[in-house]
Amino acid sequence: MSNVSSVPESPQPPANPPSYSIPQKRSAALHFNIGILCAIISVVVLPEIFGSAAIILGAYAWRMERDENRNRGLLLIILGIVAMLVGIYYTSYFGLYNILP
Repeated sequence: MSNVSSVPESPQPPANPPSYSIPQKRSAALHFNIGILCAIISVVVLPEIFGSAAIILGAYAWRMERDENRNRGLLLIILGIVAMLVGIYYTSYFGLYNILP
């Protein structure tokens, strides 16, 4: 009689474990495009909010583009600052238009 065990062998793990796909970094173009939109809106409506959003999105885009040697994020940061300052000037000018003679 052979010494055969009646317990089935446990299945062996595969040689190559399944690789779970890590999501690719989002394209900086999305942050750049939304930042441009926020910068344009900040000239007319709520410059403190939309200008800040443009600056933050520019920082994200600049950080993502660090390896590609592009400066669109830096351009967006500067554009967000300028748009915010222009928007604050114009909204305060039109806000005080009725008060001042």
